[in-house]
Amino acid sequence: MKQINKFKILILAALVSFTACETVDFGDTNLDPNRPSNAVPSLLLTSAQRGMSGYVATTTANLYVQYLSNGQYDEESRYQTLNWDTDGAYAILQDLSVIVAINSNDATKVAAVAYGSNKNQIAAATILKVWYLQMMTERWGYLPYSEANDPFNVTKPKYDSQEAIYTGILAELNAAMNLIDAGKGPQGDILFGGDMTKWKTFANTIKLSMGLRLSKADPTKGKAIFQEAMSGSIGDNADNIQYTYLSEDSNDNPWQDRFESRKDYLMSDVFVDVLIGTGTNTSPEDPRLAKFSELATTSATYIGAPYGFSNSATDDYSFMTNNIINTSDAPLMIFTYAEVLFARAEAAAKGWTTENASSLYNQAITASMTQWGVDALDITTYLAANAYTGINDIAYEKWVSLYLQGYTSWAEWRRFKAEGTDTRIPLIIAADLLSNATGIPQRHGYSATASALNEANYNAAISAQGADALDTKLWLFK
Repeated sequence: MKQINKFKILILAALVSFTACETVDFGDTNLDPNRPSNAVPSLLLTSAQRGMSGYVATTTANLYVQYLSNGQYDEESRYQTLNWDTDGAYAILQDLSVIVAINSNDATKVAAVAYGSNKNQIAAATILKVWYLQMMTERWGYLPYSEANDPFNVTKPKYDSQEAIYTGILAELNAAMNLIDAGKGPQGDILFGGDMTKWKTFANTIKLSMGLRLSKADPTKGKAIFQEAMSGSIGDNADNIQYTYLSEDSNDNPWQDRFESRKDYLMSDVFVDVLIGTGTNTSPEDPRLAKFSELATTSATYIGAPYGFSNSATDDYSFMTNNIINTSDAPLMIFTYAEVLFARAEAAAKGWTTENASSLYNQAITASMTQWGVDALDITTYLAANAYTGINDIAYEKWVSLYLQGYTSWAEWRRFKAEGTDTRIPLIIAADLLSNATGIPQRHGYSATASALNEANYNAAISAQGADALDTKLWLFK
């Protein structure tokens, strides 16, 4: 937590500068309009939301779940990276904490109303904080949480257990939803344009996903949480929550940027082969393959690159769809209706609800295919040939539907693996793994400096959770 001292200064400066009064008025002299000196909640919210791109546009997690294979440089699919820095994520959480502080402090909250109602700004910042922390603990497990937002008093925060983090952020999420009022939504909101109804849908969908994630670790609690959130979550493809990029280079689709410099990400043979299924490499069984990818240049067929190997002859393989890699403003998904329907289908199969698992399974596949622009007749044909038989079918189809939603798919694969319901997901263990991995990673290692900067608390976390290694299973996925 080497950012802690910087965070102290940031919060102090934010609160002081937001209320500061000048005793002498020099007008606009020496003021740079492009560099505001005050902490502006709308700018902090925009900055925090822009940070979401690093998660929704990940390369690593999409390689873990084998939607993609590397081109010439194969180290990422062989798990070369053990240590992952949390500083960037905590910096984003600190921005969100400043929004909450400004809108809670009696000295600053009156002026802050210019950027939306105090309660709605706090609610939005908290909901986004929960989204980040769920992603973070599902990557690292134990993390500073309860003491992480107290930079004035705690320079070496303890690492909380994943169970404690889940309990804490669920409480924060519920409080945030209860806080939403009829006032103006937050300015600077690039996700929902200040629409608090959409923020509440986002919160309920986060809650739904968290409930299902608990299905192995604490199914009783998971069931209750799931039931509370279900009716308020995404209810249509039109409600899909996505990160929308711009055509300008400062906030364009990262996949386009990657392919401008090097064509290093190919469709995986693991993924392509199962989508071809009983069809052919020009007419696959699953019509989504034609929406997910392009025909290989040299053969005009769908062909995946061998996973975990160097594949330098990139034109021999299928790339991701041009609608993403050649489109600067192509959106990437955060949550989809298909994901929610598959969650509801699984909940029904587990007896958590009285809904019909088979019907929801069909609806989920339909929603996924509709999202990707598949023709209605092709959807009907696919459903007829792929009838629901149990949770393994849900696991497989959900994996397919989460294409390019790498961190979500990785978390779901680990959960299904823990429950023993992933037998239709054909992930393989690549040869010649790095970082002492023995299989598909179960977590990310802490930053290389974590032990030196916060030694006692780091050691306590490792002692409780297990080795700081890629193979250590987290509480949610044991």
